[in-house]
Amino acid sequence: MEKCLIVVGYNNVRIYDIPKIRRACQQLFNAKLLLVTEKIEDADYQAADEVFACTLAYDAVQESTRLVCLELDRLELKPIGILPFSDRGVLLGANLALHFGLPGVEPHDAIAGLDKRIFRNRDTQITNHPRGYKPIRCVHVRSKEQFQTVVAELGGRAFAKPANEGNSRGCYVVPSLGQCEAIWSDLEKYHDAGIIVEELIEHAQEYSWDYVAGCTWITEKQTTMGTYRAEVQQIVPAPLPRDIRQQIDTAGHHMLRLVPNGGAYHNEIFSRCGFTAAVETNMRPAGLRIWDLAALSFKDFNPWDTWVRWAVTGAVQEKSPVAQRYSGIRLIKAPKPGVLISLPDIERVGAELGIEVQDYRYAKQPGDQVTDNPQDNSGFLGEVVACATEYEDLCAQLLELTSTIESKVRIS
Repeated sequence: MEKCLIVVGYNNVRIYDIPKIRRACQQLFNAKLLLVTEKIEDADYQAADEVFACTLAYDAVQESTRLVCLELDRLELKPIGILPFSDRGVLLGANLALHFGLPGVEPHDAIAGLDKRIFRNRDTQITNHPRGYKPIRCVHVRSKEQFQTVVAELGGRAFAKPANEGNSRGCYVVPSLGQCEAIWSDLEKYHDAGIIVEELIEHAQEYSWDYVAGCTWITEKQTTMGTYRAEVQQIVPAPLPRDIRQQIDTAGHHMLRLVPNGGAYHNEIFSRCGFTAAVETNMRPAGLRIWDLAALSFKDFNPWDTWVRWAVTGAVQEKSPVAQRYSGIRLIKAPKPGVLISLPDIERVGAELGIEVQDYRYAKQPGDQVTDNPQDNSGFLGEVVACATEYEDLCAQLLELTSTIESKVRIS
C-alpha cells in the first residue's frame, strides 16, 4: 500500500493552499494527498492526488469515518497523517486521527474548537485567567425576541454570529436595537443551530495569534468598519512593543489550554489599554495567506512543512521564528456594486507604481455580481501581497496598490 496524508475540507476558495500541502507530502514523506471534501469541484482534482466526497456534518461523523476507510482500502492507501483544513472538517479529522492512532486533537476538544458556546463556557468557568485577560460576555439565543432582549442588556450594541460557523461567515455588528429585526432576518439560515450574541469590543486593535507545532507568531489585522467585519489587511509580524506582545502571546497560550491541539491553531485577540479578549478558536491553518506571509517574513520557516511533519510525527518544538522583514496582504474591494466588466493587470499596476508585488490573485471574473460591502473574505475582488523592511513603507505600498487597482476596475 502507498502512504498518504488526508486533508479534511477547505474553507471558501482556499483550494489554492492544497498544492502547498501536497508538495510537502511528496517532498518530506514521498506520500500522496487524499482530499476529503463535501462537494467536489473541478479544481480539486488538480490540487490533490485523490479526491473523495462525504458529509462533514456533526451527526454523520462515524458514518463518514467508515466511508473514508472504505475509500482508502479501495485506493490501497495507508494514512500516515491527518490534516483538518476547514472548520467543519475538524471533527471528522479528529475522529480519523483517533481511528488510525495518528497525531490529532481529541474529538471532545474538536467540538469545543468549532462550537462557540462550548469555548465560551470553558473560558468563563476557568478561575486562573491571565492578568489583563477579559472573558467576553455572550448569550446563545434562538428567537428574535431573545436576540432583542440580549442586545438591550448589552447596552443596545453587540456582536452577533452563528454558534457553529467559522471563517467570519455570518458575523454582524449590531449597531442599535433598531437593526435587530433586519440582522435576525439575515441570519435566518443559522437559526436552527442558534446565534451567539456577544458584547461588542470597540476601540481595540485586533490581532491573530497563530500556532503550528509549537511555533507561534502574531499578525496585525484590519477589518472593515461597516455592518460586517470582514478582514481586509494582514501584516506579519505585528509591530508591537514588548509588553503588548507578551500580553497577546499569553492570551493565545491561554486559549490553547482551553482547546488543546498540537497541530495548527489560529485565533483572534483584541488588545486595548492593557487588557486582552479572545474572539474565538480555529483549529486549522489561518486564512488570508497568513502562513504564506510568515514564510516570507521569518528566517528558515515554512508553516506548511512544519504542519505536515507534525501530522506524521506529532513532534512539537516551542519557539518563535526569527523575523527578517514585514510581509502583508490587502484585499481589493469593488468601488461600487454591480456586474464586473473588467479588471486591471496587477503586475503592470505594480510596475507603474514601482512596487514589487510578491503575489496576487483575482477571486472574481468579468460577468460576476460584486459588492462594495463584503460580508467576509469571499466578497472581495482579489488580493495583493508585498514585503518591505519597514512597517510604514509596507502599509503605504499596500494601500497605494489596492487604491490604484480599485480605481481601474470597471463595473456596470
